[in-house]
Amino acid sequence: MTGVTDQVYPSRLLQRLVERVQCRCPNRALGCPDLLGVLVVGRHLATECEWREEECDRCHERVRRTEMGHHQDTTCPGKMLVLHHFWMLSVVQMACGCADVGCEARFPQADLPAHERDCTVAHASLLRQRLTSTTAELAQTRQELAAVTADFAQNREELAATKAELVGTRERLGGELTATKGELAMTQEELATTRHDLSVARAYLDQVPPAPPSTALRFRVFLPPPAPSELQARWNGALGHVSLSWRPQEPEAAAAIALPPYPAVPPVRYRVSVTLRKGEGQPATSVLYTGPDLSRTYEFPADAPAGSEARFTVVAIRGLVESRPSAAATCTRPRPIVFTYDHDMDDRGLFYYIGTQGNTQPWRNPAEAGWVTVSRSSPEGGRGRASDALGRKACISWTPSHPNAWWQVDLGAGRLFTPTRYTLRHCDAADNVNYRLQSWRLEGSLEGAVWETLDEHAKVFDILARPARPDATATFMVGHPTDPFPRFRAFAARYFRVLMTGPSQNGAEHLMLAGFEMYGTLDIDPRHHA
Repeated sequence: MTGVTDQVYPSRLLQRLVERVQCRCPNRALGCPDLLGVLVVGRHLATECEWREEECDRCHERVRRTEMGHHQDTTCPGKMLVLHHFWMLSVVQMACGCADVGCEARFPQADLPAHERDCTVAHASLLRQRLTSTTAELAQTRQELAAVTADFAQNREELAATKAELVGTRERLGGELTATKGELAMTQEELATTRHDLSVARAYLDQVPPAPPSTALRFRVFLPPPAPSELQARWNGALGHVSLSWRPQEPEAAAAIALPPYPAVPPVRYRVSVTLRKGEGQPATSVLYTGPDLSRTYEFPADAPAGSEARFTVVAIRGLVESRPSAAATCTRPRPIVFTYDHDMDDRGLFYYIGTQGNTQPWRNPAEAGWVTVSRSSPEGGRGRASDALGRKACISWTPSHPNAWWQVDLGAGRLFTPTRYTLRHCDAADNVNYRLQSWRLEGSLEGAVWETLDEHAKVFDILARPARPDATATFMVGHPTDPFPRFRAFAARYFRVLMTGPSQNGAEHLMLAGFEMYGTLDIDPRHHA
């Protein structure tokens, strides 16, 4: 049974029936009209059908077989690539591969291989010449390097000699300093001996009885000046320093005696000493002042942290005689003062604090009192005064109309301020509403020469117009602490100014400012030393 099924013979009758079946060409939709037998359809599609589509070998676009030649000659994008490639090979002049060693020949790209094959000897000669010149340059460079090395060795020897001279000079100066210290110690001993002799002579003069009136010159012998009393050291937070004051005591005079002429009695001077203790470190004592004044100021150094303690003593001096030191007075450096905003032009700002001297007395305009300095770009002209910017009431105050008008405040030496907010107030005049400030910069500076931007606004039409009234105010943030990438950051400065960067709402360039207040942190200027 298996052998019978493996032997299959075709049926000729079935084959003749299949050959008689006809069908249309599959490319009939493209225009092929042929009616074909079923068995010849494949051969027709492969070789005979003129309507079948083929892929262009240049642009890979499918085009009808009968139109392939016309397509490649006219509309095929690959035609330009073929022409460009032919042009590159046959027309464009290319440099020889040995151009970097001196071959100046240029040929079409198709001819370059033949040139490089035929000119091998010439190229080898050029390479030999280049190698010779490079060897000569290398030898010259070695000579220059040797000269530089010799100069370096000589400079090193000179440096060693100079170092030895400096060591000798230091040892010599050290010996001279030791000798000077010895001489100073001897001078101090001689001065102590002289003071002792003066005290003995004074005691002797005090025991001499009064002489009868005569024609001899007379003078009064004074005792040593007593120590100053009521020494006070108070921290002035508004000015950022310690205020010192004391009361002198009048010396007692002895009886008049007849002696030869004697120079006039010298006036009393005072020497103020300060002992500064920073944290847990050792205290350091220095002389703050020597002179006739009865009051002084002291500013903590920049490296003195909050909590540092300064201890002051005062000695009265008349000639070579000194009094006993006064009772000591101490003052501790407080922490920085923080001003927090509550509402526009409130009593929690910096200038209100300075104007009340730390909320201890009635308010005065700090610029008129001389506690800060206010100026503007045009002292002459305009309206009002520069100090009007720190007033508590709205007024009419502006600069003349000119580009880049500004208003500036100098906090004074001893104060640095880091702002977080600031408030501006417009002039108090109904006809000046259209002069509202709309483009400005708030700038800060340490020295008053180089300015950095703290905040900036440009063409903000509703500034100082909420509500729409002449003396309206507005407060703005500095640094924007909630923004991780702020445009400007707050920093500590002594000078602040409002710079007008564009015209007002009506096109004029008058800077109108009748109120200015700032909020932030006040600290001692680390660059200012007493």
